[in-house]
Amino acid sequence: MLSFRERWQAAQARSGGNLAIGIAPALNRLPAAVAKIDEPFLPLGKLIINATADLTCAYVFHLSAYLAIGAAGIIALERTLAYVPSGILKVLHAPFASAEYVRAAFEDALGADAVTLSSPDFAAPYLRQAHHGAFVPHGVAIPDELAEQLGTYVQNSDGTGKFYLADLWLNWQFGAALYQTRALAFEEALRAAALALRDSAAAAAAAT
Repeated sequence: MLSFRERWQAAQARSGGNLAIGIAPALNRLPAAVAKIDEPFLPLGKLIINATADLTCAYVFHLSAYLAIGAAGIIALERTLAYVPSGILKVLHAPFASAEYVRAAFEDALGADAVTLSSPDFAAPYLRQAHHGAFVPHGVAIPDELAEQLGTYVQNSDGTGKFYLADLWLNWQFGAALYQTRALAFEEALRAAALALRDSAAAAAAAT
């Protein structure tokens, strides 16, 4: 099995960029296509993935958004994670504050590839498998022995952010730049925005 770093590099090569799409459903912000469904979070996730899977190298699932609707949210999260095509990284953004969630985060339950953590102090249990990764807040020192699996992240209030792993980085988008409408044209608008974000970041990276 490829290491986490190798999987990241393969995902970027496959998608042609470094876009990471955040999925943070909210009942009061659902697009028209799923707003009338009784349990809309899974249909929403599938809609987002269907529209963007070839453009993104990672999906970032915001755990708090799914927990907000209780058990139905966790079921939707598990099934949406399982729906993500192979070759795309799945990051579970919590951030976790202890080492007690390892089995819940990875193959034993939710099936994420990487998680966000509040501190590197308990990162080791999340990184016992070489194909797993984790991220701590940017600016925190990363132990040299974990540098191939443990990176950092920045989450901005405007719905943007970054993930870093040594010389690799992801352009994390989960706000208005990506989700521009709730109308029936949601999928088309989302795809157009994702394409523009992927290509603009790739052009900027090529120019440096």
